Amino acid sequence: MKSIRDILTLQAVEVEALGTRFTLRRPSALDLIEAMDVGNKKPETLQAWFVWRHLIENGLPVYATLEDVFKCDAVAVLVIAKHCEALYSEGRD
Repeated sequence: MKSIRDILTLQAVEVEALGTRFTLRRPSALDLIEAMDVGNKKPETLQAWFVWRHLIENGLPVYATLEDVFKCDAVAVLVIAKHCEALYSEGRD
C-alpha cells in the first residue's frame, strides 16, 4: 500500500516505463481542477498535459511548455501519461 502521508504531502513517485525510470510529481487539488478543465475543453491534449504537468527531473518540470511535449514520441507520451493519470486515483483503495 502506498503511504497516505506521501500522497497527501505530494511526495514525488518513481515509475519504470519504456526501460527507464521516471519521476512524477503527484497531483494537487488544483491539478485535478485543471485536468478536468483540459479534459472538457481539449480532451485530445490531456495525455500531453499530464506529461507536461507531472514529469519532473531533479524536482523541476522536464518540459517548459505543453507544445514541447507535442514534439515528443507519441507512444512515450501515452505510456507516461497513463502513469500520471493513475496518480489521480491513488489512495482510493
